[in-house]
This record gives sequence, C-alpha cells and structure tokens, in this order.
Amino acid sequence: MNPINFLKQHKVGAIFAIIAAGLVLIAVSSRLNNQSQTQTANDLPAVSLVAVADYAQAATVNLDNGIVESMKQADLKAQISAQIVSINAKLGDNVIAGQTLAKLQDRDINAQLEQAQAKLDELKNGARPEDIRLSQTSADEAKTALVNSIKDSYAKSDDAIHNHIDKFFVNPRQSTPEFIILTDISGNQITFHPSNDDQARKIANQKFALEELFSGWQKTINLVNVNSNSDEIENAAALSKKNLQTITDFLNTMAPIVNDFTSGNSAYKQIIDGYKADFSTARITVSGALSALQGSQTAARAANNALELKLAGASTEQIRQAQAAVDTLKAALAKTSIIAPISGKISYIAGNIGELASTGQLVASIVNPNALQVKSYASENDLPQIAVGDFADIDGGAKGIVSNASPAIDAQTKKAEVIIAITQNGPSPIVIGQSVSVRIAGKQSSQTNKSYLLPIQAIQFSGNENYVLSIGPDQKVAKIAVATGEIVGENIYVTGGLAPDMKIISSVRGLKEGDSVSPQ
Repeated sequence: MNPINFLKQHKVGAIFAIIAAGLVLIAVSSRLNNQSQTQTANDLPAVSLVAVADYAQAATVNLDNGIVESMKQADLKAQISAQIVSINAKLGDNVIAGQTLAKLQDRDINAQLEQAQAKLDELKNGARPEDIRLSQTSADEAKTALVNSIKDSYAKSDDAIHNHIDKFFVNPRQSTPEFIILTDISGNQITFHPSNDDQARKIANQKFALEELFSGWQKTINLVNVNSNSDEIENAAALSKKNLQTITDFLNTMAPIVNDFTSGNSAYKQIIDGYKADFSTARITVSGALSALQGSQTAARAANNALELKLAGASTEQIRQAQAAVDTLKAALAKTSIIAPISGKISYIAGNIGELASTGQLVASIVNPNALQVKSYASENDLPQIAVGDFADIDGGAKGIVSNASPAIDAQTKKAEVIIAITQNGPSPIVIGQSVSVRIAGKQSSQTNKSYLLPIQAIQFSGNENYVLSIGPDQKVAKIAVATGEIVGENIYVTGGLAPDMKIISSVRGLKEGDSVSPQ
C-alpha cells in the first residue's frame, strides 16, 4: 500500500507516532548529556574539608630551663676592703630588716671622722682665744725667722763671692776686674789664664755688676728688722731672692771656665784643685741660702694666713667643704656594717673573723623561702602562647601563675624571660636554686594568638613559609600562610594565620595552589 495514502487514511495515529518518537529522542539526548557531565566531575581529585575550630587548643608550653628563686632576695657585698671583726648570723638564721649581719674594721675611719668633725666644729664655732694666741705666736716666730733668713742670705752671698770667688780675679772689686788666677808659688808668681778670652771678659763685667748689687742690697738689709711691717719684709725678701738668683746665674756662667783650668804639673794642679773647691763651696752656699729663704717665706705666709683666718672666722665655703668631708667619712663608716635590707632567711654567709673582705666580695645572701618564683626562658615560637595570668604546673606538684613575660626576644639567645610566681608548693617541695620544668596552659591567651593542633599532613612546608590549603569560590586550591610551632607526634601546633570559622583541606599531599578539586 502506498505510504502516503496510508497516512491520509490514518492521520491521527500518524501524528501520535511522530510525537512519541520525538519524546523518545529528547529523553535519550538528555541521558547522554547527564552521563557526560557526571564523567567530567568524577575526573577531578576529591578532597576532604575540615573545620579549623575542631582543632583549637588551649596552648600548652613546656619550659625545661626554669630556676627557682626567692621573690625577695638580697645579695650583700662588701663596699670597702677591710678586715672582718664580727659575724652576727649563721646559715639558715631568720633575720629582720635592719639587722647587722657582719661588721668590718672601722678604727681608721672613726679616727678620721673625729678629726674632720672637730675641724668642722671649730669652723662653725670660731677660734678660741687660746688658739688665736697660739697662732699669733707662730706668726711672730715665722716672721722673725724670715727676717733672719733675709739677712743670712746677704751674709752668705757676701762670703761666697768675696772670700771664695774674688781670688779668681785681679782687682776683683774695682771697675776693671780681670778673670785670671794669679798666685805665688815658692816666691814665684804663677798665672793661669781662662781657655776662652771672650767668655772671660763677659764674666769680668758681670763681676763688676755684682759689686753694685751688693751695695744696694746691703742698704735694704740694714733697714729690715722684726718690727718692720709685712710689706717691708716681703719687699726685702723679694729683693734677696732676686739677687741670689742673679749670683746663681753668674756662677753658672763661670763654672765651665773654672772647670777648664788644669795643669800637667802636680804642684800646680793641686793649687788649681783648691780653687775649684772654693768655687764649688760658693755655689753650694748661694744655692742653700736661696732654698732657706724660700722656705722661710712660705712658712711665714702660711702662719700669717692661719692667724688671719682665726681672727676673721671661717667662710661659708670652708664650712661647706668641712661638712662634705664629715659626710663622706660618715658614709664610709656606714659601709663597715653589713645590714640586712629585708627580712628573710640567711641562704649564704661567708668569711671568718680576721679575714680581709675585698670590695665587691659577696658576704651574705637573704631569701624569703615562703615567696618563690621560677625564672625561665621561652622560645620565639612559644612566647606568643604565654600571657600574664596563665596557670602553670611545676615539678614536684607545685602550682604557679605567670606573673611577668618579656615582650621582646633577646637578640643573641633568641629567648624571652618568663617569671612564674609559685602559688602552691607540691608534695615534693621545690627549693631555691633548684632546676625545674614548667608546663604553662595558655588559658589566658587572646583569640588572635589561639593555637590549633593540626595533622602534619594538613600543612604544606615550603622553605621559610608554611601553608594550609583551602578551596576558593571557583573550586580551586588557595594557600593560607600560617605560623607553626612544636611538633607533637603526627600533629603540629599552628600558632598564627588561622581563624576558627575557616575550613581547610585535611591533606595537602599532591595538591598545589590553583588546582581544581572536588570537595567531599
């Protein structure tokens, strides 16, 4: 039968058949598409996500380097070097603040203090009449001694020049002296000439000038006596010192020429040596007169100043200086007593009576055994987990609380000091000086420092930086940098970089940033 004629005769049935065939075709196409999409999703690696909050930890920090100390401890050292004369405490004694534990020799300091105090009292109270009389007597005696020294200096100089030096000259006191040695030996006149004629003429001219010096000097000396006023005596002393120095310079110029005189004849040499001895005597005499005059003048001035001070009374500055000397000696005297600054128990005492205690030497230590603390040191990783107020367990069953934690890491040791106050000693009591381990539970740590104990497989280690992995909105792997701490078995502390509301991939094995994954 012709198909077209068949469709015309069965028009309704044909339409129904066409619709049914279309529906079947659509269903088959949809099934094939779904199978394709399922196959693509199944090709992506499946990963498991975990909630960070499930791994939150109250950070526990273990410190193994703690030393037990007393909260109140005093190390007493000798502040001066002195002999120990008494020890008033022994090891284990209970002492109170202010108690003298040891005494150092103070005899010398006491003697100096008494003298300084007496001087201060004298300056404050003024000189007694008896002291003024004594000072006046000393000043008068010094004045008399100075006048005598002035006159003596002239007499000795006159003797030195005119009895010992004139013999080196012909016409020594005339206007034309000549520097030669002219002597008589066995009735024969013998002449010894200087080695340098020019120098000899210069010395002869100086010799003539000395005669005028002596003439003026003698006039001044004759006018000075113990009844002269201070200015007249000082002027005479100044002139005498000037003249003595002039004579000294003259003899110094003359000395090389005198030393050059010599003779191969033993008899002549003996005569020349006698002249040289006279010259040496003259120099010694003049030099001695000058030293004596200077000493007498200094003594007279000092005695006169002392008298004037007693008559005038002490100045404010003198009293201040005297008071300072007394205060200094009192402070030194206080250092001879080793005194307890706090109450407690003697944990160390050294030395024996009669021994020398050197400056800086430890003499005694005082501790309070009922107030203990542990000083320990935390690493740069542990420090963020520790806060003041955190509770701690200590060896021997002792309990404590963090009382202080340094905010900085030592640049050399890379550690920070942590102090744990002992709140309760344990069944096996810890004692001062003992090494202990401390376990700090960071219950007081802030949320920003909260730590998480994650499986090691959840951490991606890369050089100096470590990461956890998460999934971004595009279903791709993203890195989150974290700070890590101590490894505990197959887990590791993460001390920074995470928040409780995060979700991370449980295992980072085989994954890298940017990978597309299928979360499970």
